[in-house]
Amino acid sequence: MSELLTELTDSTRSVLDSLGPGTAEETIWTQVVDLGWLLAGVPESLDGLGLGPAAVCVIQQELGRSLSAARYPAATLVIDALVAAGESPLLERLPLLLTEALATAPLVPPDIEISDDGRLSGTVRAVWSVDRASDILVWTNSDVLLVPTSAGALKARPTWDETRRLFDITFTDVNIDSGWRLAQGAAAETLVCRIETLRDFLLAADAIGGATAALESTVNYLTERKQFGRPLALFQALKHRCADLKAHIAAAEALFADTLNQAESGFGQPQAALLAREAKLLATAAYTEAAEEAVQLHGGIGMTAEHPCHLYLKRAQLNEHLGRRRVSDELELATCQFS
Repeated sequence: MSELLTELTDSTRSVLDSLGPGTAEETIWTQVVDLGWLLAGVPESLDGLGLGPAAVCVIQQELGRSLSAARYPAATLVIDALVAAGESPLLERLPLLLTEALATAPLVPPDIEISDDGRLSGTVRAVWSVDRASDILVWTNSDVLLVPTSAGALKARPTWDETRRLFDITFTDVNIDSGWRLAQGAAAETLVCRIETLRDFLLAADAIGGATAALESTVNYLTERKQFGRPLALFQALKHRCADLKAHIAAAEALFADTLNQAESGFGQPQAALLAREAKLLATAAYTEAAEEAVQLHGGIGMTAEHPCHLYLKRAQLNEHLGRRRVSDELELATCQFS
């Protein structure tokens, strides 16, 4: 990691640590906007910081570490799509999005269709905080649109992971305004590939941050908790379990860094999308393993409402399903409420 990205990591972590886990969404969102984190991936020619996808992922990794409720990935997908689309009239809205981030995006592929006469129908699932957004980014293989949320019907999706507020939005025979379109045809295919590539890298970053925090919390607990007059951290079997988790997380982090480095120059290409899926698959698997082990190694307090340990497990399990192409059954399972 470059010195600049290391400094960005440290400053982001400092802010999030001062707020603590479980901070209200609007409170953390104010910090995200005011500190210019939405500018990280925007080119300098558009008054951004010009740090690229790596900086965006660094910020999301720290947000994942703190179980942040900030809809940063969804807002970043919209901003990146507007920038990548080039000379679209919608690019004029970029300054407003960077200061207010009034648009959001789904974390799974939209299940929509566009008729020959330009009408939009279908359901977009797992949209983060769409009730607080003016527009939503949607796409098919041949169209990318920024659609007003007022054009659809919202339905809250109750989730086991309560750190994120997800919604479904259904469009029924909506007449598409020409001003909503970001790309069409071959240009849309490239842009969709870029959107899904960035989404998967952001989910991978979130998973690595969360897995790291879960392991750190577990090691701290084992160091402090005593049994038979000795800290649990001195028991060899428990040390081996933590060491295995550290190795798995380090492997996921190494793959993530390598694939992101390979893909960064070719976002929008199929090879980059494949690399992102590889990173996401290993990172989310490591997160789930770390979270499951954390709950067990924390003993009775692991699933208490007062301790954040169980939140990592719930977020990890949902992360595994987000981003998948065929998600209907899996998403229903992952987002149902448990009593």
